[in-house]
Amino acid sequence: MKLLLKYLLFTLMIFAGYEVFSQPPASFRSTSAPSKKLNLIREGYIETQIKLSNDEKAKFWPVYREYKEEVNSIRKAKLQNRLNKSKDQIQKDLEYDQQLVDAKKHYTKEFLKILPPDKVNRVFQSEREFTEELIKQLGERGTPDK
Repeated sequence: MKLLLKYLLFTLMIFAGYEVFSQPPASFRSTSAPSKKLNLIREGYIETQIKLSNDEKAKFWPVYREYKEEVNSIRKAKLQNRLNKSKDQIQKDLEYDQQLVDAKKHYTKEFLKILPPDKVNRVFQSEREFTEELIKQLGERGTPDK
């Protein structure tokens, strides 16, 4: 009986220890560090693709970061809307899509004040290329070797 009690206590301690050492809840984890690193890599990629002068860099990056912040907030709101399962979800989704288009139009005009049209086109093209490459690498990383 004493031995059974010891095994039971030991098993309980193992499960309790598992809970202590498991990952913290998402609310405690910081997601800003990986996204900051990713943003720096993205900016480096775009910069090499469009070959900015020092003057262009100084003017372009603050506007670009503002653009990315606005787009990300719209996308986050759209993602939150997808959790809403009401009739209005479809209409709201279309409104968020329109907001994304409007933001891109607005910032395209802002970018054109700083960069020539070919470089502005290259900014958006470089963003797409970067995202495609990122998805490709994440897909390759996620597939187990056989």
